[in-house]
Amino acid sequence: MSTSSHVQINEVVEDLELYRHFPGRNTSQPAHILLDLKNGTLSASYDVEVGEGTPPEVFYGHTRRYRIPLITAQAANTAMQEIAPLADRILADSSIEWDGNNNVAVLGEDAQEAEEEIREHLGCDRKNPEGAFDPNSLIAEWDIDGVTADTTDSRLEEIEREILTGISEVDEGTPVCPALLPHLKELRDDLAEEDPLTPAELQTAREDLGLTGDLLAKLLGVNPRTLRSWEAGRDPIPGRIRPEIAQVRATTAAAVDAIVQEHDGEDEPSLLTYRSDEDFRATSPDWPLARYSAQWHRRATLRAAERLPGARITYGGDTE
Repeated sequence: MSTSSHVQINEVVEDLELYRHFPGRNTSQPAHILLDLKNGTLSASYDVEVGEGTPPEVFYGHTRRYRIPLITAQAANTAMQEIAPLADRILADSSIEWDGNNNVAVLGEDAQEAEEEIREHLGCDRKNPEGAFDPNSLIAEWDIDGVTADTTDSRLEEIEREILTGISEVDEGTPVCPALLPHLKELRDDLAEEDPLTPAELQTAREDLGLTGDLLAKLLGVNPRTLRSWEAGRDPIPGRIRPEIAQVRATTAAAVDAIVQEHDGEDEPSLLTYRSDEDFRATSPDWPLARYSAQWHRRATLRAAERLPGARITYGGDTE
């Protein structure tokens, strides 16, 4: 049996370090405390295998795995400190041996007893998934089904605020989850890569928004030739373009809503739009929407007029 008996603890740093929700899965990955018999380390992580698969190092016993709920970094580190003496007993009474087919872990009687004590101490099983952990150490998994390939950055920020607000309502203090927004963006981006826009979807979206190819290329930060190649189907459209188009749609919808709100309640609304890009941008050069175009504004104004009974559309400087 092995004579090494002092376990090294690799601490968890971020509170969401144990959380991982792979695209297309209904639930997040299980979390475990891991005892590596070869390296003599204790660590905590989510299950990297999707589905029912078991990593080889776990299957052959080289890494002992103990289920825990989704908990904070502090709670995970405390749990590892608490079971460290038991982990020392396992390291001192275990070895890796050839069984005729594979190198497998062999635990002595004391190591087996220590492992059973670890499981009892953590207390996690199918009937009691939260185990013996303080409820305040648990991280609530909030519903993020609303995240899709078309979710905009601004909507992701709203979802982040909603989640943090929900956490603050069930726990004291102000929650800080620096990894939450990057995780939401990664989830959205993964979905977009799995289901990018088709050439027809990209072109019809551009035309529906009233944008020229050159302007849309500028908004997306790409060369106009690249955009033309995407629309022609010569090159694949990157997944990131899908949420960026969704953002342009959201910006357009907000502009339409603003026009409607400005004229709501008027008997004969007169909606102002622009003949040229020069007129459009000269009106308010610092306006965030000035990077769009007069054609885009005319399309947005038409949509607003469709929602305002009796509305007329005029150019600036026109006389009735």
